[in-house]
Amino acid sequence: MFCSGSNPQKKQPSPDVPLDLQPEANTLAVQDELEENKIKAPQKLTTEEVEQESTQGKLIQHEEPINFQQLPQKEIVIKLQDEASIQLDCKHIQEQSMQEDFPSEEELAEGYDEEDDRELDEQEAYVFRWTKVNHNFAPEVKLDDIFSKAKNLKCIQTKEESRFSMAHSGGGKVCKNKRLVQTLRVIGKQLINQIGQKILSGNLNLTTISFPIRAMIPKSALEKILLACRLFPLYINKAAMTSDPIERFKLLICATLGNFYINCSFLKPLNPILGETISGSYSDGTKVYAEQISHHPPVSYFYAVGPESSYKFYGYCNYEAQARLNSLTLKNMGKRQIVFADGQLIEYNFAGEEYSGSFWGHMKVESKGKMTFTDSKNEITASVEFDSVSQKPSDYLSGEIKVKGQRVCKIYGSYLGYIEFGDQRYWDVNYIKDYPCHVDKPNVFMKSDASFRQDLRMLRRNKLVEAQAEQDQLEFIQRQDGRLRKN
Repeated sequence: MFCSGSNPQKKQPSPDVPLDLQPEANTLAVQDELEENKIKAPQKLTTEEVEQESTQGKLIQHEEPINFQQLPQKEIVIKLQDEASIQLDCKHIQEQSMQEDFPSEEELAEGYDEEDDRELDEQEAYVFRWTKVNHNFAPEVKLDDIFSKAKNLKCIQTKEESRFSMAHSGGGKVCKNKRLVQTLRVIGKQLINQIGQKILSGNLNLTTISFPIRAMIPKSALEKILLACRLFPLYINKAAMTSDPIERFKLLICATLGNFYINCSFLKPLNPILGETISGSYSDGTKVYAEQISHHPPVSYFYAVGPESSYKFYGYCNYEAQARLNSLTLKNMGKRQIVFADGQLIEYNFAGEEYSGSFWGHMKVESKGKMTFTDSKNEITASVEFDSVSQKPSDYLSGEIKVKGQRVCKIYGSYLGYIEFGDQRYWDVNYIKDYPCHVDKPNVFMKSDASFRQDLRMLRRNKLVEAQAEQDQLEFIQRQDGRLRKN
């Protein structure tokens, strides 16, 4: 499957989402901490309490829809939770916000089963249905000889301009599901309307506003971290088998960039709660762990151990978000390190991500910026710059590997197609298969496990009202815990 002439098998989703029947338990370790310090944990909010919180600006305000013609002729900065902010060009809103050409009724109705939506609102139900098909399955992988495949991995003998099926002509991964695009845009506009006339005041702080849970997938963002290793069973096992430090750089770059099209999606996972944990494994025996160790700024640590400790992969994620009316930019300020059994250590950073087309145009996600890989001991460096190839889509990249300051290899390709070092192709989207991560079943004694989150459980059952209430409650607890920690 790693040479010309073979193609990966298409993954088949499971027919349904299994109900989560785990035993009841507290969702968060922070609740235990409150009990240990004899501090009464807050109870679920009643309707009256929610209304009271809302009048105090602590929960989402349900205001009248915005009259875009009344917006001031200037930019407005809105601060949101998790260190995020929105910068709105009000003049641009007036000119562009209502120009979106939505799909026709015929396009929206194609493949749509009304009975499957049961009694839910049509827009909300579609997110659930799309999530069920695309995000809630763990394809089975036969216990084939992964190590044999890694050992025999060779350069791919093709020079075709391979391209992922969801690649946009201008660059990046595009959302081709028109129904999903419309749904997300409706939800986005509802979120703006919830802010309502407060936008007219100029600057305001809305740190307690929750992102609508009906636009989220029933997974914690920590699980997305586990999925970053889906090419490790092939490429990093191969790297562990060789003693060539430059070859390891090439394999690590492929394992990292080749994962972009797999792990980037258009529905948001649930924000991890302080102290939340998760763990998983791959078919080759790799174990992966993650934990949320900070609320503001949001910091997630991860740690992975390869088969027979052939390598260790660890680091942290620290996101900063800046949103404009029609786009969102994510900067991950974290770092990553991988160390092999013989002691070679490679450090590298994260690329930025840009989501565009929030309200008009093509909805897509692109990787931005520059990545650097460093082995200080062996004086080896590598740099990869995105959107750096003239007259090519933005997902094309270029770079080089240097030893003691001297270039030894050029890097060229696209994270949505192929990656070449010199004239040798190491990764190709049409020939290389990824491996699924199996999330560990929750341990009843590990109350911090993400699967015990009640909002996640309700979301899996498509109980959106209950899920939103549980999410609001968890964030209320987390904010109170944050105040206690400061004091």
